[in-house]
Amino acid sequence: MARALFLSLPAAGHINPSLSLVRELAARGEEVVYYATDAFADKIERARVRYCPYRNAFLLDMALPEHTHELSWLLMRTTAELLAEHLEEFRSERPDYVITDSVAPWGQWVGEILGVPVVTSVVTFAFNRHVVAYAASRGVRPKSARLFMSKVRNLVKAVRLRREVRRRYSASGPGIMGMVMGSSGLNIIYTSRHFQPSSETFDDRFQFIGPSLGDRGETPNFRWTHDKDVLYISLGTLFNADASFYKNCLEAFREAQIEVILSVGSQVSIESLGPAPANFTVRTHVPQLEVLRRATVFVTHGGMNSVCEGLGLGVPLVVVPQMSEQAIIGRRVEELGAGVYLGKEGVTAKTLRDAVQTVLGDARFRQRAGVIRESFESAGGVGRGAEAILSFIQKKRSLSETARGARHQLAPDRD
Repeated sequence: MARALFLSLPAAGHINPSLSLVRELAARGEEVVYYATDAFADKIERARVRYCPYRNAFLLDMALPEHTHELSWLLMRTTAELLAEHLEEFRSERPDYVITDSVAPWGQWVGEILGVPVVTSVVTFAFNRHVVAYAASRGVRPKSARLFMSKVRNLVKAVRLRREVRRRYSASGPGIMGMVMGSSGLNIIYTSRHFQPSSETFDDRFQFIGPSLGDRGETPNFRWTHDKDVLYISLGTLFNADASFYKNCLEAFREAQIEVILSVGSQVSIESLGPAPANFTVRTHVPQLEVLRRATVFVTHGGMNSVCEGLGLGVPLVVVPQMSEQAIIGRRVEELGAGVYLGKEGVTAKTLRDAVQTVLGDARFRQRAGVIRESFESAGGVGRGAEAILSFIQKKRSLSETARGARHQLAPDRD
């Protein structure tokens, strides 16, 4: 049995996809020590692994939606703080390997400093220069010169701090792209090669295992109308504070002959939106997988977790991205014919209604969503992911033992 140190970004979209994988590793005899924040403790412990809390102030109260242009600096600053706050604690766990979220660059540093292999958990698309070019060719770029310059300034700050951290720990650390989207000798991606843009540019270090859609034990308390289509609308857990979007939804579908489930999160009060039409159910939270099993169309922000859950159940999408990463995902959905892309700036009651009617009126959207669903089902799942990790760690261990043996043979005989 080996011990894995899992260093996650404490956000639902990053933790949820990994839980089935760590549960599978635990079932195969691995010991997993999973770092996150207390909001996720119960979920992590239900995966039969050991939860440990971060103490870092930024991770305890992340405000990413307001600061995506600062991401490189925030993640590098958090890396420096975590190494100062937690490194000896991480070392005391004596891990045989580290599994790190691709947007948790401190995991790459910890693995190098402790001298153990690193596996990267990638909850969005895998990234390289080809995917960056793919995004740019489809109009995914900073919305203004001001935001672009802010990103550049924050990147410069991050690079300076990276130099300091390298000197302090005598470690190389990840490269510049790795400060915001890391990779390692083995990368586990929770989607399929079919859905991944530029998939032909990724070698066997990148294992596309498909999403995990396991039962979460949640039961919806809804009275379904069986003869109506079901429209599900959600902006996810981080980017859900746009009250005007929800009001547009109420206006767009108030007279539609469909059943609408609207999840608004906790940042907007339901009362502030006004009375809901009779065909609406408005909640702060709904059991997403259970609702998607009934849904005909899913209006989503385009987070990878939500998109894969929708497509994994064969539901076509209307993607309204709230940030650039989600825009790339939305463009891929559009390219594969499994939904409609609707830019955030272009959202009105009319454009929402038109987009949903387009998807409802053309059976090809559901057929193409079904093709993606089939690619997910054939990707191998968490079993394949666990096998890849165990094989990778065994090869690393064998190489290390061979290297030690060679050094011993070359050492001078002191007798």
